[in-house]
Amino acid sequence: MKKLFTLSIIIVTYIVSNAQTDCKPATITNVEKEGSGNRITWNMPASGEEITISHNGIFSGKYIGDVSSFGVYHRFTPENLAAINGGKLAQIVFAPMYAPFQTEPGHTYTIQVYQGGMWGEVGNRNPGTLIFSQDISNNDLLFNQENTISLETPVNVDATQELWIGYFCTNIDSVQSEAKQPAGIDDGPCKDELGNVMFYQNQWCTLLEVASSSNRNWCIKGRVQTIEGESVNIYFNGDKIKSNFSGTTYFHDNPTGEEYCYKLEVNCSEYLVSPFSNEFCIPGVGIKENGEMRKFTVYPNPATNELRITNYELRDGIIEIYDVYGRKQKAEGRKQNGEFIINISNLSVGVYLVRLIDEQGFSVQKFIKE
Repeated sequence: MKKLFTLSIIIVTYIVSNAQTDCKPATITNVEKEGSGNRITWNMPASGEEITISHNGIFSGKYIGDVSSFGVYHRFTPENLAAINGGKLAQIVFAPMYAPFQTEPGHTYTIQVYQGGMWGEVGNRNPGTLIFSQDISNNDLLFNQENTISLETPVNVDATQELWIGYFCTNIDSVQSEAKQPAGIDDGPCKDELGNVMFYQNQWCTLLEVASSSNRNWCIKGRVQTIEGESVNIYFNGDKIKSNFSGTTYFHDNPTGEEYCYKLEVNCSEYLVSPFSNEFCIPGVGIKENGEMRKFTVYPNPATNELRITNYELRDGIIEIYDVYGRKQKAEGRKQNGEFIINISNLSVGVYLVRLIDEQGFSVQKFIKE
């Protein structure tokens, strides 16, 4: 009986360990100083599951259009997005078309994604902020059928606000007597104010408002890569400072220490967490003397080839340069006429930190390499 009990413990331990291994870690992308603290930003891991969001039915092969430029969109409310919050919109599917009388399309397309919109009466409608735009070459499209377009930069889904996805038709040719019919539709029925939204004659409206007999939706789909977990635990210098935090950015107020190092673990399911993320470190703030931080001056700022440091005191100390990711950079320096001159010609363009360290402590200043 004792042997059987021991075997059961081994099996349970193996299953739990395996589940933790399958749970993917997050990736910290940036830590930067902000006011009195640090702003940590990260990407949640993809779960491997893809979800399609759309308000349309089966593509019917029909088309609709006009002689002027216009855009067509699907509108998603926070309720529509709740199940994919935090996921990444990676692809958009749409049906590019042109009219039978045309030998080739007389227009082009721009994929667009808006966030933070609102819907009200005519004249009180707003898609929010244009957060993504991507021009599509007609040479990359197959017309009169659905096409899948991969976004150059996937868009994070925020279920606290509306998301509008679609495309704007541009450069419609000058033939005025015929409708160009560049937008594919389904057979309906329409999901009014969701699947039939359009920008037409300089106002936001629906296809049903423009043509009361057109009880259809635009053929538009979004494909979203969902995330592994819904929250993270945040660690600072090895200690957990926040549990079950939802989101992809966190402000850590008033940290202390010579170095600020952060890492995360994803809460994937009950009692299970991912392996730790990458650890991201930046230099800490300088020590204070008589309540004031010891200061020094860096110039010119921005700098190109040389950075000069003045108004400083170092007692057998060192000077170090870090990038904003906390990585120490190679930089040679020399003293000259009471200044310390550092050759930064080898550094890439960007923002860096200079840290002065001696037995009294250390101080940090930011500079820009251009």
